[in-house]
Amino acid sequence: MRRATLLALIGLACAAAAPGRAPAQPSWMVRVGLLLGQDLVTVASAGPVELVDVATDRRAGRGGGRLVFRAAAAGIEHEGAVYPGPLRVEPRGSPLQVNGRPYRGAVEIRRAGGRLTVINEVGVEEYLYGVVRSEMDPRWPADALRAQAVAARSLAAVGSGRFAAEGYDVRATTDSQVYGGIAAEDPRTSAAVDATRGLVILYDGRPAFAAYHADSGGATENSEHVWGSVVPHLRGVPDPFSRDAPHHQWVVRLEYGAVEAALQRAGRAVAGLEAIEVGSTSPSGRALTVRLRTAGGTVEMRGSEFRLAVGAGVVRSTLFAVRALGDDAVELAGRGSGHGVGLSQWGARGMALAGREYAEILRHFYTGVVVGPRP
Repeated sequence: MRRATLLALIGLACAAAAPGRAPAQPSWMVRVGLLLGQDLVTVASAGPVELVDVATDRRAGRGGGRLVFRAAAAGIEHEGAVYPGPLRVEPRGSPLQVNGRPYRGAVEIRRAGGRLTVINEVGVEEYLYGVVRSEMDPRWPADALRAQAVAARSLAAVGSGRFAAEGYDVRATTDSQVYGGIAAEDPRTSAAVDATRGLVILYDGRPAFAAYHADSGGATENSEHVWGSVVPHLRGVPDPFSRDAPHHQWVVRLEYGAVEAALQRAGRAVAGLEAIEVGSTSPSGRALTVRLRTAGGTVEMRGSEFRLAVGAGVVRSTLFAVRALGDDAVELAGRGSGHGVGLSQWGARGMALAGREYAEILRHFYTGVVVGPRP
């Protein structure tokens, strides 16, 4: 998840629940921004559908088949007619396929900025079926999957309406949470969603911003050391459970020329790079700041900004030390993967393997919370 998105979503929360299958809780609908900036969209179904002109509430039944929508100067073109939109396709039995990919729920097409936006309106539990498998390996222990399901549901609750100006609540990407629809579902992760139905993480009686990441590297981090904002339930805690993560320890060589180019693409005017150093560090040892010594002087930037600019897949976390390799490169030796705040997914796996239940896992990684139904 991107820093700007995380800061915008941050909310307060709490949590506590008995293990096992959760009691039935009322669901809510989520509007997911599936596709943005499209010139042409196809929606297909093996069964009948109803096409709704939202502006007039006119409805027309259609048999199974393929509906084509195109961006037009005055709206949305469909079967030779132009509609101001939105247009809504509601299934009557079989799932809808958007550009060949199947989804539960209804689909809405809007015109935005001269192109089309596709929105999937779906119940939150069905939405989570397509999220949890995308965020965690379904082969992992059931209580790790359940912890992930509750965290993902909490994020959906906190993020509801974030993109209201664009007609939807969340995006199907890392701007919110990765959502792949029916193609991304797995019986094991769906069972974890069902077992925790309606449960969220709560802090002070409200759904919590349940940040999560892959591997803490041994300890999670306070929110303010990564995003600059203090969130009471996002406190750093020891995480000795994530040591089996594949990139728990990592080493990468960075050529100065490649770093310069990456920083320039990110809007940092850095040239003549001569050295990279860790500036200040957090209590867990993460680089709060990175100093770049150049021919024209010293540039200091936040460690999280440096990581994202160079590439989160290259600099896996900000928990690293730097060693110079001559005049043109450095070596970063680090631990963990991700921003380090909140739930460590590999830590959750390790705790589940050690027999810890999902509510206990969540209370470990989120301070002062309880697990319960969404208010």
